[in-house]
Amino acid sequence: MPYEAVIWGVALAATAGLRLFMPFLFLGGMARYAHTPTPDMLSWTASDAGFLLLLIATLIEVLSDKIPVVDHALDAAATFLKPLAGVLLPLALLHDVSPMGAWVLGIAAGAPLALGIHATKAGTRVASTATTAGTANPFVSILEDALATMMLILVVIAPFVAAALVVALIVVVIRALRSMSRRLKRT
Repeated sequence: MPYEAVIWGVALAATAGLRLFMPFLFLGGMARYAHTPTPDMLSWTASDAGFLLLLIATLIEVLSDKIPVVDHALDAAATFLKPLAGVLLPLALLHDVSPMGAWVLGIAAGAPLALGIHATKAGTRVASTATTAGTANPFVSILEDALATMMLILVVIAPFVAAALVVALIVVVIRALRSMSRRLKRT
């Protein structure tokens, strides 16, 4: 499997853990404006209707995530959708090269990564709400937007740096899950 497609697939799955629609919009934009080939499964992202739909969905997601009550509702709904995106992105990017490898990468890495990042994000948001009555949530959301955007930029200009960022996110997720597990055992 080509290493760049693997890095793109995993990095986009990680980004989907933060913002569900942003990696799909990114792929559509790369196809439309940078003339990057789009995987057959995701060719709709570059169509006029698909790109417009993803642009609107991304804007709604980003803006709605700044509203403290709405952000929790979005997190609840996204708990099921983000792992699916985590499977689909690596699967689509690698399917033509190695269908079995694409499925394995999507299921074994993409879905857990997207879900783990989402769970850590949602847990951080709950802690932010509990400690600041939700007033810090918009600022936390802006940091999440910046991290997702940075990941998408790095995957193009510095794929290995993007891969290192994914590894750092995995470490953060594992530490957060261990911390939550210890707290649950105490209670």
